[in-house]
Amino acid sequence: MKKIVLIIFILLFSITQSFACSCADSDTSLYKKIQNAFNESDLILTGKVIAKELKSNGTHQNSGDPIIYTIEIISVIKGIKKSEVIQIASEMSESNCGYPFEIGKAYLVYATSSTHFSSKTGNDFNFVTSLCYRNQKLSIVKGKEFRILKRLARRMF
Repeated sequence: MKKIVLIIFILLFSITQSFACSCADSDTSLYKKIQNAFNESDLILTGKVIAKELKSNGTHQNSGDPIIYTIEIISVIKGIKKSEVIQIASEMSESNCGYPFEIGKAYLVYATSSTHFSSKTGNDFNFVTSLCYRNQKLSIVKGKEFRILKRLARRMF
């Protein structure tokens, strides 16, 4: 009987899967990576994070709840600047691909328009981002990335 319980116990724990954020990074050139990110993004900007707010339904938080980051816009590379600040949502947990912006830091931000968090934010759509996007602290972005982005933006018009 003990052997059966032990076998069942081992089987139960051996068949469980853990899910974590996984971003496929290809061996393509930097230009191609930036071009793909540019094409997939609805909004690309530089900005400084000035606030963050966790949005959850009810009293229970879960790792998929969004954090809404308020970003003071420095410049818009792709998209339309409608105000001086913008809110961008990302998953609360890095294991769910949430991007961990830090208040007071400036970033190059890639975002898409999505309804993914609408039920939690009450918005029809939100700008969202994740670890799998090319978000970077502005202090480490190479000039080459900005040159490529400007070239791609000029081609849009």
